[in-house]
Amino acid sequence: MKLPGYVKEIIEIYHRAGYEAFVVGGCVRDYLLGKEPHDYDIATNALPEVTIQLFDHVILTGLKHGTVTILSNEPIEVTTFRLESEYKDHRHPEAVRFVNTIEEDLSRRDFTINAMAYNDIRGLIDPFHGQIDLEKRKIRCVNDPDTRFKEDALRMLRAHRFAAKLNFEIEEHTKLAIEKNSSLLRYISIERIRSELVEIMRYDPYELEKMTELLIDILPQLKLCKECEQNSPWHDTDVLHHTLRALKFLKPFDETLAWAILMHDFGKPETKTTKDGRDHFYGHPLISKKISLELCKKFKLTNIQRKRIPVLIEYHDDHLNANLKTIFKFRIQRNFDEEMMDQLLTLKYCDIMAHSLKGIQSIENWKAFKTFYEKEIKIRPVSIKDLAINGSDVIQYTDRKGSQIHEFLYNALIECFYEPKKNNRKYWIDRMTRKK
Repeated sequence: MKLPGYVKEIIEIYHRAGYEAFVVGGCVRDYLLGKEPHDYDIATNALPEVTIQLFDHVILTGLKHGTVTILSNEPIEVTTFRLESEYKDHRHPEAVRFVNTIEEDLSRRDFTINAMAYNDIRGLIDPFHGQIDLEKRKIRCVNDPDTRFKEDALRMLRAHRFAAKLNFEIEEHTKLAIEKNSSLLRYISIERIRSELVEIMRYDPYELEKMTELLIDILPQLKLCKECEQNSPWHDTDVLHHTLRALKFLKPFDETLAWAILMHDFGKPETKTTKDGRDHFYGHPLISKKISLELCKKFKLTNIQRKRIPVLIEYHDDHLNANLKTIFKFRIQRNFDEEMMDQLLTLKYCDIMAHSLKGIQSIENWKAFKTFYEKEIKIRPVSIKDLAINGSDVIQYTDRKGSQIHEFLYNALIECFYEPKKNNRKYWIDRMTRKK
């Protein structure tokens, strides 16, 4: 394994002082997969106090658990070989015990592909056959999977995240242990769950199809959508698979839009009706919006996300006709800014492309609107700030006050939107002066 010079230098400093040190975990895994590691973690039998003496710039990031950070070309997290005591909260060990060998340290880690270490003296240390699992493309727990998940329930989500990121399969015993311990997710903070879900959506949203039982108490809508068939010319799969297919079209990935796409059809199971063998979902956008309001709060999304996601979902099924009326409705009446309009267009694109071959044909209407919109938006004001006049002008040239000022500007915006040549400062000052 070829290590960067600054990493080799740190390991050599430990060795010259009589200690062992290895790069461990993700950097070893990524190197063996032929990927450039993004960062390097080091494990050593030197106590944190020794590291502080050996290096000039050290941050005490987790001294209680034997972890410090050496500031070099890049920050390097260094942890003393350790074993962990009982995890009473199914997330954090009560205490750690420092040990003497790298093999003992690796035995506490989550998955075999993350339980490898390397230095130039001993080479690859792989006591749990992580390299073989890399070749087999398997996610397998170190030792007993039931124990691993009882220790830290977040590992169940991490297993799926690694499967999504690496395009691996979860090994059968590990999968069974996840099913057995799924209820332990209640001990994990919603912030950590949210973070893992975002990464799964980023790398391979189809992994969520395998997680409906695991997430039954957190996102029951996934299972409901998986069980909701769509017998319609415009669909060729159930609601969940359609949703995850839509997420695959989200490129580049955007977290806000990912949540919006994930939740955009959550209202379909509740609104489903069937007539003459064809399924209908009348009113599902509003029900999906209602569900999204609750979920945005539950997952502690940002204030901007809480504001935008439900609105995008509410209007995701609206027809976008290539005319001024549609632009007016969204940009002026509904007060969509440029970013939100772009988000709506992206959401609709992903949604359309995830339909059946017949449903995808409506992409031509989407393209026609997008072309028309991009052309017209360049020549028309779509907000009061785009006008050639402002509130100060209205005060100066008219006797309007308070809400009357905004009313005047809004009416001017409507007029100038449909007749953009009127968006002229001289025209409006002359007009206001005449009426004063």
